[in-house]
Amino acid sequence: MRMSVDRSKPDLTIVVLIHQALRADGARLVDTVTSLQPGDQQGRVPGVRAYYDRYREQLIAHHTHEDTVFYPALAAKVGDDRMCRVQLEAEHAQLDDVLTSIGKGLDELAASNGDFSVRRDRVVADLTTMVDELGSHLDFEERVALPLFVSEIPVEEYNALEKKVRRATPRDESSFLIPWLAESATPAQRKAWFRTTPPLAIVYLINRRRYRRVDAALVART
Repeated sequence: MRMSVDRSKPDLTIVVLIHQALRADGARLVDTVTSLQPGDQQGRVPGVRAYYDRYREQLIAHHTHEDTVFYPALAAKVGDDRMCRVQLEAEHAQLDDVLTSIGKGLDELAASNGDFSVRRDRVVADLTTMVDELGSHLDFEERVALPLFVSEIPVEEYNALEKKVRRATPRDESSFLIPWLAESATPAQRKAWFRTTPPLAIVYLINRRRYRRVDAALVART
């Protein structure tokens, strides 16, 4: 889905960037864990776990905001059936199970007992499941629900929803979110996003170095 340029319609830029970052880093997590070797237990594995925790935090926060703020507002306009709310929320819940399994698997991967390759392959399998389920969910949401936000919710009302979410987002979470989205964006996307809200560029610059230290645990972006 493209970033909106029509000021008479809700601007879904942040949603587009979040979906883009979730897809990109889901794939990077799969590639990173696949490349891990027994000698990485004390070095790379803790770093991967730290990055996964931040990734999972953003994914859960995004889905929570949809379930509690955005979906109810859209359902009030079009009804649950038209936006397929039951299916969308069920897919959120389904992802929670595999996210928990991945975290447990990474903990086991850091332990010294057992066959490293077997434990690594189990985490890769869970990450692959997450990527597949998440990709299917995002595709469905972008096809069914997001166009309804654009067509059915007034700009002022949508902006109020975004403001409510921003106020509910802890500062530490934002200090990861903004550089995460900026680093995953194309230069053109980043420029357009920063132009909509100039302080974002300052937050990005302040937190970029710390973000990149966490990001370094994953394979490089392609």
